[in-house]
Amino acid sequence: MRGYREEGREDPGAEQLQWPRRRVLKWALGLAPVLAGGGWAASKGWGGREEEEEEVYLAEVGWVKRKPPGERLGPEEYARQLTEQAGMYCLSGYPGASINLDMALEAVPTYAPARLLSACWYMKEDRWDLVQEDLSYIQDTPEGRLLLELAERRPRAPDWRHAFFESWQALGRPDFSESTLLPERLPWNLVFAYTDAWHWATDAQRFAMAVMNPLLWEPHQDWILEQLRANTSLPLLMALFENIQDADPEASWTRKLLPAVKERLGQLAGPSPRTLQLALMPFLAAGSDSTPFTRQDLEVLEKLVARREWKQPTSESFYLELRALFGELFLSPGHHSLLLATLAQASSLGEKLLLRAHASKAHLDEDARRWMGRLVWEVGARLRAQRSRQELDVGLRLQVFGSELTGHSPTRMDCIAMWVELGRREKALERAAFYRWPLAPLQEESCELRARDEHVWMKAFEGRNELP
Repeated sequence: MRGYREEGREDPGAEQLQWPRRRVLKWALGLAPVLAGGGWAASKGWGGREEEEEEVYLAEVGWVKRKPPGERLGPEEYARQLTEQAGMYCLSGYPGASINLDMALEAVPTYAPARLLSACWYMKEDRWDLVQEDLSYIQDTPEGRLLLELAERRPRAPDWRHAFFESWQALGRPDFSESTLLPERLPWNLVFAYTDAWHWATDAQRFAMAVMNPLLWEPHQDWILEQLRANTSLPLLMALFENIQDADPEASWTRKLLPAVKERLGQLAGPSPRTLQLALMPFLAAGSDSTPFTRQDLEVLEKLVARREWKQPTSESFYLELRALFGELFLSPGHHSLLLATLAQASSLGEKLLLRAHASKAHLDEDARRWMGRLVWEVGARLRAQRSRQELDVGLRLQVFGSELTGHSPTRMDCIAMWVELGRREKALERAAFYRWPLAPLQEESCELRARDEHVWMKAFEGRNELP
């Protein structure tokens, strides 16, 4: 196994999680999910387990298919499962990737997805001799041709992103959106929660880790409560508020943390919050998503939308603060900093306002509907002025509905045109499959630029401006 012998690394093991709506899905890094229950690896003496286990978390999030109990894997299925897991490792920069890939290629030396991942891994490691060996197996595929071009350009390019972008353009901007060789994109809110990092982190680092990692809430809820009551970072507390929105409302940590973080944000914001984001939080908390607005509510909302800023600080400045805080504490610090900066945008407040507005439409007379439409449109304008895709998306949805209520066709057509434009940008990125290319330094390089201005980043792939 060339990667394992050359790097001399043991698989240290770590935890990962994805935080979807009202659920935590986690799995253990390492070989256990693939090797559980035996299979072809066990027949080759590679440590397959004799007893069936029920821990295949990767199957729950769609990364690998779970095999029926007692079924042994053939070499191709074994290689596929190892490769799918290695795709996640490569995207995150986790060193266990080379171990998985060596085992997959030992099983099926010609397995193309494993060869692609292996080539990307050794590009990251500057082992260009091994890169060429892997690419010889896939050089006639579109993905292989791009990697050959990238291997040629990267040593001369200032960074990974320009080397990749120029390689893609040089080949005529090929469409990789349906690629069967590239791994699936990691969810934007995937957390790599390395257990050991908690032990040597500072309190400030630990609190930021806890904000983004719900697996830490239950075992450390009292410590987190103590920290948040003393914390003065509005964006960090807003990120925690946003993350708790998807938590189980009956969980003990939700019942403790949500009221505490709301109270602390209220203390820091004061009676006259400077930003619309902070002003909307207590306003929307007064009712459920299906509670119609009254005329008195609209009078209050009228005063709130006078605030010209959605949030402070900017996503970029908060990202840079977090990136400096994390340092090299764990893998993919840029990814985690961007995750927190995205949570701090609190775009769910805009979504909640939209739900309340929809619920109110049938309960208001025509004049009140027009009034509400103008206010909803104004909130959308604050979000639309931000520099992230997520904020633009929510802002446009608010403005489309607001202009529908006001009956003002020009603003509605403007919002629809911008919606179409956003779709073109997203399709361009999907065409390049940028977020699926399993090169951790390439992914990390994009984070700061996306935090600064995601629109400029996306428009470069559409051909509207230079890549920053």
